[in-house]
Order: sequence, then C-alpha cells, then structure tokens
Amino acid sequence: MRRASWILSSVSILLVAAGAVGKFAVYPALHQMPDDAEGKMQFQGTLTALDPQAMGKGDFANAVIRDLPVTADRKVKAVHTSGSTIVLNDRTEVFGPTRQIVSVSEHQYAVHRETLMERPVPRDVPAEPHVGLSAGFPLTPEKRDYTFWDSETRTTVPAVYAGSGKRQGRTVYVYRIIAAGPLADPAVKGALPPALPKAALQALNPAAPLAGQPDTVPLEYRSTTDMTGYVDAETGVTIALESAKGITATVQGAEVFPVAQAKLSSTKASEADLADTAATAALVFWILSDAAPYGLWALALALALLVVWLERRARRTAPAAVGDAAAAPPGTSGEDPAADTEPGQLPQQREESGDPDRERSG
Repeated sequence: MRRASWILSSVSILLVAAGAVGKFAVYPALHQMPDDAEGKMQFQGTLTALDPQAMGKGDFANAVIRDLPVTADRKVKAVHTSGSTIVLNDRTEVFGPTRQIVSVSEHQYAVHRETLMERPVPRDVPAEPHVGLSAGFPLTPEKRDYTFWDSETRTTVPAVYAGSGKRQGRTVYVYRIIAAGPLADPAVKGALPPALPKAALQALNPAAPLAGQPDTVPLEYRSTTDMTGYVDAETGVTIALESAKGITATVQGAEVFPVAQAKLSSTKASEADLADTAATAALVFWILSDAAPYGLWALALALALLVVWLERRARRTAPAAVGDAAAAPPGTSGEDPAADTEPGQLPQQREESGDPDRERSG
C-alpha cells in the first residue's frame, strides 16, 4: 500500500471513531437536563377564592371573590445535580389585576435528568418524595400513558396520552391529567382553618347542609385537578398547558364553599417562546445524534472507497510498466543512442571506427 493510501486509511479510521464517540458518548452525555436548566411559562385566566380581608372583618357574605382576572408565572429551575439526578424547584405565582400576589405554590423534586421520573433524594438536599412525573415530561416523550404525581392530593394518577397535534408549528403529544381526593399538601392544608363557626358557614353558603352540626363546624378540604399538556414530540418541552385546579371546603363530604378555583391557560407569547426553545433543542440534538456522526461516517466511507480505487489503479499501471521494459531490444536501456557519441560524430561513425586496441591486435 502506498503512503497516500496509508494516510487516507488512517484518516478514515479516525473519522469512524469520532462519529462513534459523538453518537454513543457525547450525545448521551448532553441529552439530559443541564446543571443550569431553567424553564418559564406564563398563564392567564380567572380565579375564584376567599377574600382574606373580608374574612378578617367577618363579612362572610362577601368573602368569596368570583372570576377574578389573574395572570400567573411558573418557573422550573435546577437547584442541584448529582450524577443522573437533578433536583428541580417548581414555583408558580398567581397575580391579581394590579400584579399583587394572590397565591404561591412551590415544590421541589428529585428526578432523572432524561426521563424526569422520580429518583432518590440526594443527601442534604430538600426535596419531596413522590412517584411519577412531576415537573415535566421526558426529553424523548412517547405515545403512551405515564404516571403523574398530583402534589395536592399526594397521589399518583395517570397522564393519559390523548393523541397528537400542532402548537406554534411544532408537533406535540397531548396528555390529560385528572386527579381528585382529600387535600393532603401540608403547606396548603396548614394554611386553612380546620373549623369555622356555623354562622359563618351559613353566611358563606346559605344552602350548606349544616343541620345537626355544632356551633364550630369541623372542615375537610377536597382538591381537584384537570390539566391538558401539549408536549413537544422531539424534546419533551411543554409548549402549552391548560389547567383547572380547585380546593373546596366540605362538611361530611358535602361542598360548602370554594377556597380557590383557578382556570389558567398558557399565553400565546409564552407558547411561542417555548416552541422556539424546543426547535433549538431539537436542532442541537439532531446534529449530535444524527448529522455529525453519520456525516463523519459517510466521509470515512468515501475515503475508504478512494483508497480502494487508488490501489486498483496502481496495480493496473504496474504490469503495463513491466511489459514495456520486456519489449525493449537487447542491449538497450531506453537511453538516447547519441548520448555516448563524440561531438560532431554520428552514432554509425563511432561504430565503424571500432576499438583502436582491437585493430592493433588484429
């Protein structure tokens, strides 16, 4: 093999190795939530809730504010990473018409950096135990049902795959999440009164079934959740979200008054930003997983074919050179016959002049 073929063969092998490293080492290492992961989503909608000021004044008849226009900001941010585990802080703030904070919901979960399923909580890091998805969907979502953690009831419910569609030009998978049960979130439950005077409950809801109840009526709380998520099919980014969440006070299973009922939908501007984020991530993932490795392998194949062609060409030209040398007359070396002649002497004259020593011996 000639030197050029050796060089081309070596480069081809290096390209194959580089493509393999990129696809099977670099891509898996980067196809996960980064240490500084942060996602934001904005919502708008309405809120029905108790008015703390009216409750404090004893104005129970006007203590429920209904259909208040609100906006909300949700931020999911990485606060700790350990190997394949990442701890995410999921915080949602709801604002009233003048941007006053109406309510805050905050949770922290340890999840797998690619599948976003639950993981053991790292040592000395605060996070809530849970089972199922919590703060998002896998980076490579599938057309199937998942398990989902409902933080209000602290139960696992199905996230049902409901088909595919389009949002902001991106293909999305649609998942429906429905949960209902006794309120179990300690932070929320601890902020609600365990009991209220019977007169206050009658003022809040004149039709409340309070017959036979004591003057101070013990309360229980029920939570309901109905969410639909539109998840980017390539990256797992939740581009759009529609949710209806509520907490209701009950007496012996009967609803008495709404504590909070929020209906929120992601804004179009937020959806556009998240779609751009998904498109950028999809492009990067495609380059790392397909374009770069297969491009390197295609170039390596082209170089290997060039080496084969060069070697075959060299083998074809070598026999032709040997044949030309064998066909030359005896005593000829392919040099110019006039090379050994004296200046001004023709070749045939030199031959006729002969060797002077030979003439003397004759």
